[in-house]
Amino acid sequence: MKPCPTDLPQTINPEAGPKRAGVESHRNLNCYHYDNCLDEAVRNGWQSFTCAKCPLYAHTAPPQQGIEAYANQRRSVM
Repeated sequence: MKPCPTDLPQTINPEAGPKRAGVESHRNLNCYHYDNCLDEAVRNGWQSFTCAKCPLYAHTAPPQQGIEAYANQRRSVM
């Protein structure tokens, strides 16, 4: 299977309330292909993207941490 991110016309609010879904509901931050999908979104000029329609979305483990911890982890690895 190949990763397949989908254009999301609005940005995702990391501090979303009950009326709007946050990052964790749109993306699997632990997916092996996440960086490639992020690159594709940038190449295509998308405001944001979602993994919800990707065939791999259900096959990867959901994030075990919040978005802030994930961002800090990514920063320390790079």
